[in-house]
Amino acid sequence: MKPTRSMIILLALVTVIGLSWGMYTYVSNAKTEQVYAYNCGLVDFKPMSLTPFCADAGVGISNIKWQVWSADKATGSGLYEMNMCDPSCVEGKWVYANVNVTLTKSVLDKGKKVLTRVDFGTVNGKNLPLSNKSTNGWDLERKLL
Repeated sequence: MKPTRSMIILLALVTVIGLSWGMYTYVSNAKTEQVYAYNCGLVDFKPMSLTPFCADAGVGISNIKWQVWSADKATGSGLYEMNMCDPSCVEGKWVYANVNVTLTKSVLDKGKKVLTRVDFGTVNGKNLPLSNKSTNGWDLERKLL
C-alpha cells in the first residue's frame, strides 16, 4: 500500500507535536528540578569550591567533583584546604586533605531548591589538619538580599 499525501501529512504533524511536547516537558522539568547550593551569599549550581569564611577563604574545600546531585542530597569529593596563618596568614603554610563531601538540608528560595549544609570527612579516615576528628561541616552562608 502506497502512503497517501494525507497520511504523510498526518504522520509529520504527529511527529512535530510529539517532539514539541517532549522538548517542552524536558525544559520544564529541567527548570523546576534544578538544584543549587548557597556559596558565599550566592545561589550556585554545582560549586567547585566552598568556604565557611567568605571574607578571607582561609579554610575551604576546592576542586569538588560531584558524583550525585539531587534535590535532597549531593555527594562528591574534593580537597580540604587550610591556611595555618603562621607567622601570618599572608605567609602561612597551606595544609591539605582529600575529603568526601555531602550537601544536604534543601530549602526553597524564590522557587529554587537550594542545599544549605556541607559535611565532609577525610577519604583515608585520618584527622583533618589541626583537628582531632576526621569529619567536619558547616551551614552554607545564605543568599544575600
